[in-house]
Amino acid sequence: MRFLRQAALLLPSAFLLVVLIFLLTHGRKDPGFGTYPFFQQWAGERVESAAPEARFLEQALVFFVPAYVMALLFIVSVAAAERAVFGRRKPRGSAYGRAFSVSFPVLFLIASVMFMWYAERVSLRQAPGTLVAPLLAALAPFAGAAISVIPSAILAGPLALFTQAGEA
Repeated sequence: MRFLRQAALLLPSAFLLVVLIFLLTHGRKDPGFGTYPFFQQWAGERVESAAPEARFLEQALVFFVPAYVMALLFIVSVAAAERAVFGRRKPRGSAYGRAFSVSFPVLFLIASVMFMWYAERVSLRQAPGTLVAPLLAALAPFAGAAISVIPSAILAGPLALFTQAGEA
């Protein structure tokens, strides 16, 4: 459960990092700054007058916020079910848990950015000129969480041994 809570706390940061990296690496004329027809119809004329960067962020938020709210509801329901079944548990800390808590955020943010970069390259190779960047920016933090679990767990083992040896 701790992993899910940590991932939920990091999702907005990873989303903003992915958006920032995309904005820094793409010019204003990039096809990723286009407008989805449904978004243009929904927002009206102000969409065309907005800066492409703001339009990209708004479109990415349209995809990210509902998914993030659903993830939060899932985590809250799992936590409530866990508490109902097992009751309140005493917080226990371990060297492995601390090491995982250190390695996971770093690998999570890196995996999110790398997923966005790789997925965008693949999508542009498959269908050049398509507007998938806002959708990929919303999906990248969730994929980054899934991708970084195993490497973080593997890296936490040696880190736990190192921290135990350093404390002794």
